[in-house]
Amino acid sequence: MREAVRVAILDAAEELTSRHGLRDTALVQIARRAGVAVGTLYNYFTDRDALIRALFESRRATLRPRLLAASQAGSELAFEPRLRRFVREVFEAFESHRSFLKVAIENEHLRPSGSTTPHDLLAGVRDIVSAGVRDGAIAAERAELLPLAITAMIKSIAVHRIQAGGELIGDADAIVDLVLDGARSAPSAPSAETAAAAQVGATARSDAP
Repeated sequence: MREAVRVAILDAAEELTSRHGLRDTALVQIARRAGVAVGTLYNYFTDRDALIRALFESRRATLRPRLLAASQAGSELAFEPRLRRFVREVFEAFESHRSFLKVAIENEHLRPSGSTTPHDLLAGVRDIVSAGVRDGAIAAERAELLPLAITAMIKSIAVHRIQAGGELIGDADAIVDLVLDGARSAPSAPSAETAAAAQVGATARSDAP
């Protein structure tokens, strides 16, 4: 029973701070949403800071295992499909924690320290890129820079989509496409007339004395 009440308070805090912002969410609102008295809330958390700290710790404790699992998933796959799977599963994990991440992003300067998410992301990508180098899919001279670039793209797109209310998972393949293929437009094929003119020119040059 006690744990159920604690979970209800944390869920209410996450929901309301995500919707109204941390600054504009009062403890009395959280207590009301959780279905408890304000005095009961103080039986679980000594003050507002303790409640917010517990919220961050609770959500990180469920997010991190999913990020670690994503880095290990698909280890039998080749580089590209493994990277695609990793990015997709990371975004699925972020999507399931969207409300918490919205609060964390909006209050980055206030949030309690101890987040391992950046390190976990980078470590996961580094493992995948290292495997790609061993398999010959990635040039060894790119092995240091590529994980940093991929991780930065994942984080920046996640922040943008969560703040804007957009979908995350649909961007997973686009990130990998950008990394592997770049953003340049593919060169257009020459028209039949251009090809014919080039052939005439080549013939003329070969016939020249």
